[in-house]
Amino acid sequence: MTQQLLEDGDHVDYLVCRLSPLSRFITDGRYDQAASLPRNAWDVRAERLEQFIWFAPFHPVNLRNPVLNAIVAPFYCAYAAFLPKAVLDRLPGYSHILIESGPSPLLARRLHKYAPQAKLIYHAADRLETIGTHPCIARELTATMPLYDWVRIMAEAMRADFPHDAPVVYLPHGISKEPFDGATINPYPGPRQAVSVGDMKFDAEVIDCLARAYPDWTFHLFGKKALPLEVLPNIEVHGEVAFDVIVPFIKFADVGLAPYREGDGADYLSQSSLKMIQYSYCHLPILAPRFAAAGRSHVCAYDPGNTHSIVDAFSRAAAMDHLVVDSSSILTWSEVVNQLFTDEWR
Repeated sequence: MTQQLLEDGDHVDYLVCRLSPLSRFITDGRYDQAASLPRNAWDVRAERLEQFIWFAPFHPVNLRNPVLNAIVAPFYCAYAAFLPKAVLDRLPGYSHILIESGPSPLLARRLHKYAPQAKLIYHAADRLETIGTHPCIARELTATMPLYDWVRIMAEAMRADFPHDAPVVYLPHGISKEPFDGATINPYPGPRQAVSVGDMKFDAEVIDCLARAYPDWTFHLFGKKALPLEVLPNIEVHGEVAFDVIVPFIKFADVGLAPYREGDGADYLSQSSLKMIQYSYCHLPILAPRFAAAGRSHVCAYDPGNTHSIVDAFSRAAAMDHLVVDSSSILTWSEVVNQLFTDEWR
């Protein structure tokens, strides 16, 4: 979306949250990355693109214990009070403020106070319980819902998460179609190639199961934490790489994998998963757990934890005709941005 906004001539600022001295003691790969960049100051990343990495005194961490969470909740609710002056000074100049799922809803009251003219959009990329945020964040989101001009959901399954009178709009992810259309070099040495992109709720047992059941197939994993449980000769781990590197691996694959782990409230993944949209644009049959398979006829569903079901679903995906996969409804980022940053929802 940022790239599209910049192409349209807009200015975009990022406020990077969820970093503090606490980050040293939890698994957060962003801490080391942030340490190499300017912190608590605006940093020009490109023309009309700036970033502010906010290294706060603390940030809300889910302690996974109801008693401990209750004790720290009042401190977490004061998180917005530490917003730097350099950020507050810019707020009157914004036309739109996008608040992402995560700790950001704790900032809504203060952002609205200093930028009452801005359209406040809650960008519900994920359910808060699915990504494991502290419970006080969900409570604050509910309490501040009247401040939002609209709530953007990427899956209809999430509509019921919000009050019936909330300004909720369903707008799925867009994709950058040009890189896929322009990819002409097949990176695979032969057929029977399956690709998995991303590591959110990654279920390694599914990959190991498939690799053992289909030794004549190669399974390609992209994502920092997308790792198999067992080292097998037909599993290739690529790690975290640039999007342009991944594009041909998706386009020329035979099957797209979405091996999500089961969890509370994960049903929305069937519509909101960006990789499943990218797979669909490239006409790939998709393997996904049953809870994430709704609404797409080319998704071959399996029951998590059931080896026979996983193997059978992959067999159906491998035999599917790619030409039956419909990609006509997939939006571009230009179409998404033009809808999201207008008043037509109202």
